[in-house]
Amino acid sequence: MLLVCASQQVLRYCRESNAKPLWALSAGCPSNADIPSCSYCKGPLCYEFQIMPQLLYYFGVKNEPDSLDWATIVVYTCQGSCNQNVSCKEEFAWIQSYPTTTTQP
Repeated sequence: MLLVCASQQVLRYCRESNAKPLWALSAGCPSNADIPSCSYCKGPLCYEFQIMPQLLYYFGVKNEPDSLDWATIVVYTCQGSCNQNVSCKEEFAWIQSYPTTTTQP
């Protein structure tokens, strides 16, 4: 088994029908009911790509309590790649966040 560390990876793309995102946490994953149908053809949406939190480093985000943060952002697109003669189509994104903890001084 070969383990590859891709610490600079900011985007994972796979348009195969059996592709699944890599979830950072077991909690906060969508169920099938959470993923809507295509707003154009009403067909199912499928996983297409995800944005990894390493992108925050390239954005220059500081590690502060109110900073932008996510575990992963998963984008679902129309499984049928329907074409409704629109130049820019609305898709669906699921944001998995890290749990927040509050500490008392």
